[in-house]
Amino acid sequence: MPYKMEISRQNKACFLFLLDQSYSMCEPLGGSQQRKCDELCNAINSWLQNMTIRASGDQGIKDWMDIGVFGYRTNSYGQPIIGSALQGPLASSPIVSIRDIGMNPARIEQRIQYIQDPTTGQTFEIPNECPIWVDPCCEGGTPMCNMLYTAHQTLTEWISQHQYSFPPIVVHITDGESQDGDPRPYAQALTRLSTMDGNVLLFNCHLSSTPAPGFMFPANPYGLPDMLAQYLYEMSSILPEPFFNHAIAEGLPLQRGARGMAFNADMVCLIQFLNMGTQAAPGLR
Repeated sequence: MPYKMEISRQNKACFLFLLDQSYSMCEPLGGSQQRKCDELCNAINSWLQNMTIRASGDQGIKDWMDIGVFGYRTNSYGQPIIGSALQGPLASSPIVSIRDIGMNPARIEQRIQYIQDPTTGQTFEIPNECPIWVDPCCEGGTPMCNMLYTAHQTLTEWISQHQYSFPPIVVHITDGESQDGDPRPYAQALTRLSTMDGNVLLFNCHLSSTPAPGFMFPANPYGLPDMLAQYLYEMSSILPEPFFNHAIAEGLPLQRGARGMAFNADMVCLIQFLNMGTQAAPGLR
C-alpha cells in the first residue's frame, strides 16, 4: 500500500504551507479578538519550532525533511505576489531543510506564558523564548490559482530528486474564494504529482471570520454551507489509511472517505488540523 515509506535522511519528507495573505486576513478569527494573519503566523511558527525540536538529537538537527512556506496575495494593481513567507536569513528560499529552519530564525521574541496552578488557582507568568520565521501580512486579493500553480512547479522539481520519499504534503490555509479563476483544475494537477510511495496530498483549511460551527475531515459534500466549501472539499485529498488510522486513534470520529479539509476553523481547529495533516506520516509520530 502507498504512504508507507519511513521518513529518514535518505528519504526526506516535504511539507509545503500555502498561506493566504489577502486583505481579509486582517479580520478577527472567529470567536477571538486576534487577527487571522496573526493567529496563522503563531500556529505556523509553533509548528516549525516543534518540528525543529523533534528533529534534534545528540548530533544536532537531523536533516530529515524539507519545508516550504509560501504566501500569496495581490498588489494594488491586482497582480499576484507569490513567494516564500520566510523572513530573515531564509527569505526568498522556496524550499529549505529543517536544519536550516532550526539554525536560522528571523529573530527570537520574549513572550509571557500564563500557567495556572490547578491546586491553588494562582497564575504564574513564565517568560518564553519564541523563534520567529514568518510574520503577518494582509493586503490585496486571493490569487489561489497562481499559488497552486507555483506549488506544482516547486514540487515537480523536488519530486524529481526524491522519487522514493514519502509523498509531499501541502497544507493550504485561506479565508476566502479564489479571485483568479477556478482553483480545482490546479489542485487536481498538484495531487496528480507522485513519488513511488503515492500522490501528493493536499489539505485545505478555511479560517472563519464568525463564530460559526466548524467541521473537519468530511466524508461527503452533503450539507456543505456554500460554494467555497464545495470547492475546498473537491480540492482536498482523501485521507490515506495511515492518516485515517491516526485520526481515529486521536479520537476523531471520521468516516471512510474523509478528506483533508477543515471549514470555519478557529484557532483550536487550526492547530488540530496542522498536527493531523503533518504528523500522521511514518516517522513523525
